[in-house]
Parts: sequence; C-alpha cells; structure tokens
Amino acid sequence: MRFSIETATELNVEDEELQDLLRCVYVQGGFTSEARASSIFDPAAVRSRGLLLCARDDATSALAGMVIVVSPGSPAAGMQGSDESELHLLGVRSEYRGQGLGRALVLAAVEAAKSMDSSRMVLWTQPTMHAAHRLYEATGFTRAPHRDFRSEEREFMVFEKRI
Repeated sequence: MRFSIETATELNVEDEELQDLLRCVYVQGGFTSEARASSIFDPAAVRSRGLLLCARDDATSALAGMVIVVSPGSPAAGMQGSDESELHLLGVRSEYRGQGLGRALVLAAVEAAKSMDSSRMVLWTQPTMHAAHRLYEATGFTRAPHRDFRSEEREFMVFEKRI
C-alpha cells in the first residue's frame, strides 16, 4: 500500500475521522479509557497541540495514521526544553500496521521538528506500548529514564533524540 503523508489541512481530515482513529488506536487498544478519550481526543484540542501530520491510504482515502509535532515553547508542551519539540499521539490503525507507516510518520515528525529549529525531539509512552518502544528505538530515539513521570496514576516512559 502507498500512503500520502501531509498536514491534516492538506489532506482535508474531518473531525470525525480524527476522533475515530484515536479511539481505535488508544481506547480499543486498551491504552486510554473512553471517559478520558472524550476530553483528550476532542478534535479542536488535538488540532491545537501543534502540527498534525496525517496519512491516507492512496487506494481507499482512509485515514490510516497520524502524529502531532509540538513546537518548542508551545503551550501544549508537556516536558520539552526550550529547543525541543515533542512528538504526541502517534497512531496507526491496526489494519495498516507492519507496513512501515508508523516509521514514516515518526520520520516525517522528526523532519518537521528540524524545520522548527529544534535540536532534540522528546516523547513519552506507556510501559505497555512495546511495539511503539521498538519503533522509537529503530528510528534513533533512546530511553531517557531520568525524565520518566507519573500522571493520573499512570506511568510514562520518556524517549528522546538529538536531531
């Protein structure tokens, strides 16, 4: 399969598509509760975080994946330093996994962060997201355990990459 990766605006991503993708990945995947998803996956809130990169299946036009790049100094940043970008909400629908789409989205996010004059990119993930950990390491991110944290009774592991 081939994918087009562009901004959500360029791909005309509708709010319903965005919510459906995030619920499929995070709620159905067992990583986020439905109650929490209602607030954190609100389309306006998701779009306001930063640069929303999305992937469409060229054959079907289905929204296959997404990632957000949060620029240095953004109010949406959770932990970044002054010259760091953050990677948020990487998600790929299950039917598109194993085809290199997650990797392509991460690499597109890194390129976008470089264009924002970032020197490093950081992200956090849940300990149970083993496939994501492998993907981040395969794309050059390393664990930064000194930056790990807890939020709302959940543990998060931090990865970072000099770019």
